[in-house]
Amino acid sequence: MKKILTLALAIVFIFTAAACKDKKSTDDSINVVFYTPVDASEVENLYQLEAGVFIEKPEDPTREGYIFNGWFKDLAHTQPWVFETDQVGDYSIVLYSDWIPAIFQIIYDSNGGTLPATYPTEFKTGQNVILPSPTRTGYQFAAWYLYDQNVEGTKPGDKGYQSIPQNYVGDFIIYAHYTVIKVTVTFNVNFPEEVGGPVRPNSKVVSYGDIIDFTTYSDTAGYKFLGWNSSSAGTGTWYINGEEFIRTQRLTLYGIWEKI
Repeated sequence: MKKILTLALAIVFIFTAAACKDKKSTDDSINVVFYTPVDASEVENLYQLEAGVFIEKPEDPTREGYIFNGWFKDLAHTQPWVFETDQVGDYSIVLYSDWIPAIFQIIYDSNGGTLPATYPTEFKTGQNVILPSPTRTGYQFAAWYLYDQNVEGTKPGDKGYQSIPQNYVGDFIIYAHYTVIKVTVTFNVNFPEEVGGPVRPNSKVVSYGDIIDFTTYSDTAGYKFLGWNSSSAGTGTWYINGEEFIRTQRLTLYGIWEKI
């Protein structure tokens, strides 16, 4: 609020001076106002100056996420004020600070995932950057987080980031979090005889990477149980207890039997 009032007063100084260029003014004080945005540090203004003098360059102001780029005579920042050659005139002026957004790095830890062929690796302050979605076999990408899922897990209720926060300043170091794909496995006993076969197991929900532990059968009615297969003829993929489950889609398994 203080900076807004300062700028307003400075503008009044300028218009008053312009209107009175050819008239005697009741206030002939000459002031220089250094205008900076509300989120930047302030620079002390200069008051009661004499016409035709050089002014000393003040210490550069600071602004988080920006690089100071000099003082300008106009709000559009097209006319730089050169302290070595420019002199104060016979009326008050405002000098406007100019800023360049800083450039920061985006540092990814995909945690076993694969990033797209192209993705952003840097951003400027205030820039809207959509973050890429990595792929990882057996998992669904959840979001990017500021902490490692493998170390801390995903905190309940934390939705992570799909883009860089608008006001974020500094290098953005992020970790990919995933949810494991869960598959419903349905079983078909597929007993060769119409009667005498065992009871069908209930369906199971199995996570990608789990160790297989499916129901097995003893010899039944003259048949030996060979295991579970993705084909009723036993020509598909075998799912063997103790091995890793690496399926990512719904699955029906068929019991395969051999006559004793």
